[in-house]
Amino acid sequence: MRGNLSDNQAKIDNVEKAVRAALERKRKIIMQSKQIAYDMLTELYGLEGQELVDAITAEHTLISKLTASGMTYEQIGELADDSSANADNKSDDDADGQTSFFDGNSNPYAV
Repeated sequence: MRGNLSDNQAKIDNVEKAVRAALERKRKIIMQSKQIAYDMLTELYGLEGQELVDAITAEHTLISKLTASGMTYEQIGELADDSSANADNKSDDDADGQTSFFDGNSNPYAV
């Protein structure tokens, strides 16, 4: 009877070691995934470090305000992909190619 108990304890110890090793492998994969995502965002935005964090935070805030005002993610995506916005920019001499979403009197994104 004692032999079986010792054998079972050894099996439990081996399983616990295997679980710890698997969790360590999982942690390393998660860290690699985070680094890959960071590298992709750095390439997409052309920014690094705090500048990247600030740009993504600003984008997230704007999207939150747009969804709070009733827009769907699909509508926001269409707005972002709208090529007519680029055509409008070319005819605006005062903006140097930039579009202002604000008319100076009010902020349409204010909640």
